[in-house]
Amino acid sequence: MKKKVCALAILFLSIETHAEYRAYQYLVKSNDQYAVATKAQAQYIVSTLNPQMYQSYHGGSRVSVDLLRTWICPGYTGQRRPVCDHPYDKENVIK
Repeated sequence: MKKKVCALAILFLSIETHAEYRAYQYLVKSNDQYAVATKAQAQYIVSTLNPQMYQSYHGGSRVSVDLLRTWICPGYTGQRRPVCDHPYDKENVIK
């Protein structure tokens, strides 16, 4: 019995894991009529927050969030690492 537990522990400790996360690109516009005259009308934003969370975290109904595209990134976002680029934005995709 002890050998089985030890073998299972070694098996679980030796399993290699791979992390991934989803990245989103948004077109964000302000719905505030006074801010539109003084600020840029729209911004392209890349974030790891889903559309509902991004909108609620960054202004709620005062901003309009349009999802443009989404993709999967390998790794994790810890330690303030930047979000990976979209795979089609790389130069050497098709030649």
